Amino acid sequence: MTKIRLLRQTALETLRADVERNLSRYRQGDFVFLQADPLNWREAAGTIDEDALIGIRPGTGPEFELENCRAVYAALSLLTPYEARDERLWTYLSHVQLFDYSRLRWPIPEDDGRAAAHIRHHFFARDKRGIERNNAVSRLWWMAHLCSRVVGLDSTVALRILLEKTDIRANIIERPTVSQSVQLFSAILRELAASQEGDGRLLERARYRRLMAEINSVGGYRLLDHLGAEEAGSVVAAAAAKVLAEAPPNARVGIRADVAA
Repeated sequence: MTKIRLLRQTALETLRADVERNLSRYRQGDFVFLQADPLNWREAAGTIDEDALIGIRPGTGPEFELENCRAVYAALSLLTPYEARDERLWTYLSHVQLFDYSRLRWPIPEDDGRAAAHIRHHFFARDKRGIERNNAVSRLWWMAHLCSRVVGLDSTVALRILLEKTDIRANIIERPTVSQSVQLFSAILRELAASQEGDGRLLERARYRRLMAEINSVGGYRLLDHLGAEEAGSVVAAAAAKVLAEAPPNARVGIRADVAA
């Protein structure tokens, strides 16, 4: 275990401003100088298990993402959600310990203009969306954290569901009402897991979007984030039943059997 390091704010802002100047570093070099000079960082109260990060691999499939989520979450197992919203932590990790992973997982475009935007998207984390969804490292911690809170479903199964389709992740993580409500989030993932074990129809893109729209329509007259476990389960089950009873959508996207729970 070693102490967590945070980039100093001045170092972070300099790094962000110098993205274009540092394109060659992002493509073929490194940022060892950040680690070497203590003026660029300070130690935080928490610790990081760097050994847990050894097995991280840059593949893009659900199984790669699953193992990487678990590795980052294990390495920062004592991190609180409040601490996990600190851009200084994730920018340091994505430029130092996990720079090689970040660069391989999110290859830098050849066009310089696109490259600069891409780097700011995946190597920094200025806002909530950047932290929870875009940064190469923080997104892994946040997906694992969300699934660790799921009630009535194994966290690994929940994580597989969340990772299976980009559309599912986007619809859940970008909806604060869903991701912040443990009971509602749990009920949705349980319903999707049951569908995955069955015919998989709820995981088809068009049906899943209809499911979320139906759940959101309930939020128009009820506070979804205050639902209890039983009530949240009833809301999601009713929405799923309604969607499945409708005419089949034109586009059908089946779930891969090799990642079924």
